[in-house]
Amino acid sequence: MIEYAHRWNEPALSNEQIATELTKQLGRTIEPAYIENLRNGTTVVIPRDIAETLCALCGVTDVAYLLPHGDEDVDLDLRVQLWTLARDRGVQHVAARAITRDKLGELIADLQALPARTR
Repeated sequence: MIEYAHRWNEPALSNEQIATELTKQLGRTIEPAYIENLRNGTTVVIPRDIAETLCALCGVTDVAYLLPHGDEDVDLDLRVQLWTLARDRGVQHVAARAITRDKLGELIADLQALPARTR
């Protein structure tokens, strides 16, 4: 989500930037190390207020992205990976209706094999 929430030619928000903004908005200290743990999967349970604020910061309107049930997290993560790669590779159109997880994984691998766009 964080990797997607920026223009292709700009860097993603750093852990420090995110922690600073969450601290400001929530009125309590959020450490950059906590953000790092969320990003690398060390921490998987996230309080709803942090999830809501982080989603808003990244322009995600559905907090369910960070509070999934069952296998939804896999599906959402794969879709965000797909859109991030498409943006970063300069792909203009992707049609992926009624696609299985395996096929989505193949499509992601195909996009990863493309060179990153430079302009």
